[in-house]
Amino acid sequence: MRNTKSYFEALGAYRDGDAAKIIREFAAASHYAAVTGKKLVDDLSAEQASARERLGNLRSQAGGWELLPHLISQPVVNATYVQERLGMNAMSAARALAQLTDAGILTEATGLRRNRVWQQSEILNILDEYARSIRRS
Repeated sequence: MRNTKSYFEALGAYRDGDAAKIIREFAAASHYAAVTGKKLVDDLSAEQASARERLGNLRSQAGGWELLPHLISQPVVNATYVQERLGMNAMSAARALAQLTDAGILTEATGLRRNRVWQQSEILNILDEYARSIRRS
């Protein structure tokens, strides 16, 4: 609810015995959340589909396939995260990160030789756009 004045007016009306205004406020907020949430899910799903296409010929048991769906909830990762989250050893985690990097899905963000971090920029962009859109409303 971006319009706090309207919300507090509706809350005041509710306290005075008129529930209709607060119900309309919540209904409007729920509708907005459903519409913007659906767009967010659709955009994230489309990005995952695009990433799967970019992995193309990678063998089906490759670690990159296993890591890919985790990037929705964790679009910035390091090797330790991959090892712990997926139960991989260091070599397998490095290979999975390399597979996604080679496919253009992840980019290495630190430029370091140690303590490296990779990010899925497309997902971050989708989340940033979502955040901007709900602030504008």
